[in-house]
Amino acid sequence: MCSTLSLFLSLFGCIDKKSDSTLKKISSSSNNIFFYTDPNKKSNDPEELLTYGLFINAPWEKGGFLYLNFPEHLEYNPVGNTILRHYDSIPNPWIISPDRKQASFRVESLALKDVYVESFARVLDGKDFPFDAQGVHVAMRIINHGSKTLPVIRPLICNQFRDLTGFPQSHHDFQNNFIVIEDQIIALADLPTKDMKTTFKGCVVKGSPQRDTRAEKNGGLIEKDMDLALSVVTSMDHERRVIFWWTPGKSMIANAFIPCIHADPYFGTLKPGEEAYAEGLILFTEGEIKPIVKYLKNKRLTSFLNNNKHSFNTQLSIN
Repeated sequence: MCSTLSLFLSLFGCIDKKSDSTLKKISSSSNNIFFYTDPNKKSNDPEELLTYGLFINAPWEKGGFLYLNFPEHLEYNPVGNTILRHYDSIPNPWIISPDRKQASFRVESLALKDVYVESFARVLDGKDFPFDAQGVHVAMRIINHGSKTLPVIRPLICNQFRDLTGFPQSHHDFQNNFIVIEDQIIALADLPTKDMKTTFKGCVVKGSPQRDTRAEKNGGLIEKDMDLALSVVTSMDHERRVIFWWTPGKSMIANAFIPCIHADPYFGTLKPGEEAYAEGLILFTEGEIKPIVKYLKNKRLTSFLNNNKHSFNTQLSIN
């Protein structure tokens, strides 16, 4: 099977050697989406180490950047056994194309021999999405070549938005976080939970076989199920919006302390020899989001996954 890494290197030939810390400075003045990592983002504190982190420059003038922890955690079993952790003791594995518009990695789990994870991100072409939005196509594949079954896989894909200019900061009140329930786009602040003062909220996608969100123990589980794995964060003035969507979808969580928001995919259970796929979008827009939500409610796995079981295809069209 062709790995993401080998495919990527064969397509692009080399890795851009430009300093990623320099690119972080460039991002403050650029209004194009591009990817970079920061080799200086290190810590001796495991909770602050973000091994799988990827910066996404926002497509707005002085718009800042989104930090994608992809994944934050990848677990199995209800107790949360490890596949990947954000504090894994390996160098940041992202391979980024010279034009900074595609990124991917393939790693073997440090905890499970012969279990592999592939992640992929690609900046959308203007023809890829039929709405007034710019964005990124993301995908993940989990491959179990090991000897044990991995039940109830639980991915956490963390989107940290505090460095997006004008967006909510730590300890915000959920007025700028939204999900879709019964075709209505509703602020998390307006959705009942056991503890209405919680700083950690979560919701399950309607019909999902898995009901775990991590919000249960904090009194932050939203009572009604959401229509799809789609979450939205807006700027404080509600003029700028970022949409996160995954299919097949499992759940969402939002943490007001970090601050971050998730729309997490469903992978189910993987027996030895099995693989699972999921894909999604990160969309930046200043336009209406209702037409986008309606469009994505009718989307399932696109041709990207249906036609490519052995390698990530960089020529996706989601129309």
